[in-house]
Amino acid sequence: MTTPYGDFGRSGDPEVDRLLEGFGKLSKQYEKMIDELSEANGQGEAADGLVRVEVGPEGSLIGVKIDPRAMRLGSEALADAIMEAATKAQTRATERLSEVMAPLTNQLEGFNHSVQDRLPRMGLTPRIDSDPQIAEALRELQKIRSEYEGR
Repeated sequence: MTTPYGDFGRSGDPEVDRLLEGFGKLSKQYEKMIDELSEANGQGEAADGLVRVEVGPEGSLIGVKIDPRAMRLGSEALADAIMEAATKAQTRATERLSEVMAPLTNQLEGFNHSVQDRLPRMGLTPRIDSDPQIAEALRELQKIRSEYEGR
């Protein structure tokens, strides 16, 4: 099976092959997730829709739209509306990131438990990091998970 981390092939052991197949599926989901994460913008509005803000997946400001009628609010109320819309946009972006990450993080946890459960039955010590490619892939997945769960 070819993944972004190399061609794992078949080991001849059905348990190991099943684990590798599961990891291959995770790798494909990882690629799809990266694409979706890059598009996980958040939008927020305030002052009855007169102020709209859009942020990127990392929370950076992409755009602000202020309806001309919002100028009647006064500077302090307008500033509050912008902050409210920005906060809503950031919350929505974070929620979207969590939605995108959920299937992968749930499967990664299941994969980890599956590995931990099966290795003793196979007479192996539970050290998934013994294969450098798998260890690197798992580190990358954990890094992404940590970055986006911390938001």
